[in-house]
Amino acid sequence: MGFLQSAINQVGRDMGRVVSNTVFKDRHSIPIRRARSYTSAETPSRPAVAHQNARPIQEVQDEFNKAISFKTGYRPSTLISKLGGAFVVIKNEARAFVADGYLDVNESQQLFAMMKQFIDKCGDVEDVISFTEAEDAKEYKQLEKITLTTKDVFVDVLKISAKACRERALDYEHQAKALKSDSFGGYVGLHLIWMPRYAKGGEKKVNSAIIANILDIITLTFPLTRSVLLLIGVVTYPGEIRKTKQAKESFSLLAEQEQIRAETYKEIIKSNS
Repeated sequence: MGFLQSAINQVGRDMGRVVSNTVFKDRHSIPIRRARSYTSAETPSRPAVAHQNARPIQEVQDEFNKAISFKTGYRPSTLISKLGGAFVVIKNEARAFVADGYLDVNESQQLFAMMKQFIDKCGDVEDVISFTEAEDAKEYKQLEKITLTTKDVFVDVLKISAKACRERALDYEHQAKALKSDSFGGYVGLHLIWMPRYAKGGEKKVNSAIIANILDIITLTFPLTRSVLLLIGVVTYPGEIRKTKQAKESFSLLAEQEQIRAETYKEIIKSNS
């Protein structure tokens, strides 16, 4: 049983504040301004896959708490049976978590929390069995089988997630490189032809721009609107440059975080294989 306990301890040592603050939390608040080439479709390397099998985190937690919160006053055979029930919950949910090929932030927290609770309960059951059963008793063998199988499930899930983290890191790096600021002339020029949203990375609406330009000519407001559009383009350009730079840094940070997760999972897998 020491292998799983050491795995949890290693997560704490290797990730520490990185897990709780950088990997698991900060990424949710990172502002992203996607390049125009990325606004309409997913990248080929990581297609969107619906998480069809995974249930809501709270529902999973409630079911697991119900399965793991049994008291240790039962007979050894009953304790093993109840522990087996908790294992089934972990196994099913762990596999559902990575059904889409990726263990996300909330699922990572949930999985490690369940593993920690399960390990603690295994220790309690082992202590109780040691009072009444010999070391070669079948209950000990059953407990060993449960813990070994749990380790295998844990490692398999981390292998899948580590691979996905590396792929996502490459994806984020690609997106960071793809983000480039428009030239001053190009940015202002898009404003002058009634395409300011497109200049800021929004949707390209050619028909709307054509209609707006025609109306300017018909209503003789062309000089006035062009002066206003020119002013807007000149004034907002520095801000767009800052946003693009910030977005590139954000994608780079996300890539770094995914690499950290991948490397941490790799170390855990290595120490438990």
